[in-house]
Amino acid sequence: MSLKYFYNFLLIFVLIFFSACSSGNQEKSIKAKKIIPLEQLYKEAYVAFENGNYDESQKLFKIVERDYSYTAWAPRALLMRAYLYYETGNYVLALTHLQRFKQRHSGSKNLQYVEYLIAICMFEQINFVAQSQENTELALKQFRKILLNYPNSPYATDARFKIDLIHEQMAAKEMYLARYYAKKEKWLPALYRLNNIFKNYQTTIFIEEALHRLVEIHYSIGNIDSAKKYASILGYN
Repeated sequence: MSLKYFYNFLLIFVLIFFSACSSGNQEKSIKAKKIIPLEQLYKEAYVAFENGNYDESQKLFKIVERDYSYTAWAPRALLMRAYLYYETGNYVLALTHLQRFKQRHSGSKNLQYVEYLIAICMFEQINFVAQSQENTELALKQFRKILLNYPNSPYATDARFKIDLIHEQMAAKEMYLARYYAKKEKWLPALYRLNNIFKNYQTTIFIEEALHRLVEIHYSIGNIDSAKKYASILGYN
């Protein structure tokens, strides 16, 4: 064998040797990866949550849910992830995770809390009076669902209180539109909005103004009998 071939052979041997060593080291590195026990992992996630480290907590709860989906810890981790999104104001992702909880754990004892948190996420997204009130209507429907399905739950009292607030919001929207139409002297749509307050939101703070404007508009268009009727109701109130 010539010296040239000998050096080539030696070079190939060295490369193969170091490649094998490198591969072996990688395998050892992978095998040496630390596996955190489930209880400890969940505890670390909760401690991170209590310390306000929400990103770390979210990451650890996600690992619990993903790697231990067959255990009782998985639904707890999923619920905590939903709450963390709610706590940080990410209501869309919170609702996504809550709906996923309902699909996967329909028999859970925490289902009434899940329904309540869904309602709260909708409530927090209620817009200003001048904007669309779609979220207001969704929140109202969800709180009514809680009272229907869980009338004796710990969340029923707050659901009733939130419904009262929602009624105030919806009455405010009607009054906003009534003022707008009255300013434009569009009496029919103004009367429609005011009558809606009179019929559906009598316990709100807007009922007195609604009655006062009903008297004014009916008097302006010559409907004296209706003006007197609403004036008597206003005086009685």
